[in-house]
Amino acid sequence: MAQPLRLGIFSANVVADWAREHGVFAAHGLAVEQLAVSSSPAQFRSLVAGEYDAVLTSPDNVATYVLNHGNPLGRRLDLQILRAVDRGGRLCLVGAPGVARVEDLAGRRFAVDVPTSGFAYVGFALLNRAGLQAGCDVEVVTAGATPQRRQLLADGAFEATLLNAGHEARAERAGAHVLGVVSDVVRPYLGTVLAIRGDGDSAAVRALLDAWDDAERSVLEPGRREDVLALLCRQPDTDREIAEQMYATLVDPEHGLCAGGEVEPAALEAVLRLRADMGGFETEHDLAGLARPGGGLVRSAQD
Repeated sequence: MAQPLRLGIFSANVVADWAREHGVFAAHGLAVEQLAVSSSPAQFRSLVAGEYDAVLTSPDNVATYVLNHGNPLGRRLDLQILRAVDRGGRLCLVGAPGVARVEDLAGRRFAVDVPTSGFAYVGFALLNRAGLQAGCDVEVVTAGATPQRRQLLADGAFEATLLNAGHEARAERAGAHVLGVVSDVVRPYLGTVLAIRGDGDSAAVRALLDAWDDAERSVLEPGRREDVLALLCRQPDTDREIAEQMYATLVDPEHGLCAGGEVEPAALEAVLRLRADMGGFETEHDLAGLARPGGGLVRSAQD
């Protein structure tokens, strides 16, 4: 009998979709349910409540919930990063139609998931690069997960937000403008990780890691390109042109998948340093130490 596993995700993930569609999860004895989350606080609230067995999330989210008492849940959590998933999926600052430059955001609204976690600090850094300060020159709006922010941007609820994983390409097609990319301000970068509660290791989670490795290898195999494109085209609002842009990002060594799943200390440290530079930690930390396996965020290689 297949082991059930509930995975909390922000946006569709091609590796997970491949594993489902091509029987990889089933071959590893898993019945994986992918559950869309509305925001990072909701994601971690559900994780600690046992409603998810694992989550795909930003490593910055893990850091703030592990290290800051004043995170959105109001208490520090026991969490572990198990593997790297991607390098941000071409995380972009995207302006609404008519907003062609970052400088045009002065006096306007910039939407994030939550101002104190996730990708928000990348957006703040891109604003700073153009001489704008979030919360002063630009109003910061809390608007939830990426798919929701793309729709709200199209609806005119705000003038800019952060999008990735194909949502930036869909927004561009609708007339929006990419104003900056994560690699403009943070390099190397770690965008998404697979994380669990500190006590959440299980046979199902270990099977998930093995299945993920198998599915990822297939997705990155050049001979499977057409199959991957077909899978991407089945995502909502995704035609062949958008799928090809998404595929190019998946195989991009700067923005794409983290083949093999190693959490590169330099990339995680860059994420942590960005938060620290923005005053996002309540106390000082040994960021290089935290970024290493066994340092407090990433599971030790021996575990």
